[in-house]
Amino acid sequence: MSPRIRTRKAAPRPAPVKSPDPRKSDVTREKILAAARKVFSEHPYKAASMRMIGQTGGFDHPLIHYYFSTKASLFEAVAAEISREIYLHNIRWFEGLDRLAPRDGLPLYIDRFLDYNFKHPEAFKIISLNAPQLDQLSEIPGYQHIIEVLAQTRRTFAEKVPLRSTDPDFGRFINSFNALVVFFLGSASCQAEVLGVDPGSNEYRIWVKETLIYIFLPLLDKLILPAPTVPAAMPRK
Repeated sequence: MSPRIRTRKAAPRPAPVKSPDPRKSDVTREKILAAARKVFSEHPYKAASMRMIGQTGGFDHPLIHYYFSTKASLFEAVAAEISREIYLHNIRWFEGLDRLAPRDGLPLYIDRFLDYNFKHPEAFKIISLNAPQLDQLSEIPGYQHIIEVLAQTRRTFAEKVPLRSTDPDFGRFINSFNALVVFFLGSASCQAEVLGVDPGSNEYRIWVKETLIYIFLPLLDKLILPAPTVPAAMPRK
């Protein structure tokens, strides 16, 4: 009989090491969007990079691709987010203004959007920073969301404010108001430098409010229907 040959059993292979699942990491879609908002508010779309966003958020930038395949898709998500944010807040900014005269309602409306801006300064900065880059709207992915929200503010104004008419004077009013708001808030550093104040200071906020009231209150008085007068009660005999 031939001798029995013993064969060694192959040692079990170690289980492959799995890459960390981005869904279980600390990097969430919200953290990516928050970091992207900050970067896109400091750099034009074409100059910003995924690496910058990762560094700002404190995570490895390749993980961004789990949620957003390209920089274009990430910017579009940011543009959609800030546009919806401004649209919904703008509706709230009009609450209760229908009971006020323009001299009381306009300052209150301005205070409300200034409160929003000083809590979320990235929104108007992103709008202002990327507007000069537009030779064609298609060059900035998702910027159409911002164009649309500016148009929506016009429609909201027309719905909430009792206007004499929707003639070209109203269009010039709201378009000019929006343009100055975007410039004063989105390019605050530029205007504040001219004034010699800190763009994040209360002094600059007061200047913006007083300037907008000075320019637009006389125009608003001409556009809004006068409040209905309540007839005086007849004296009793």
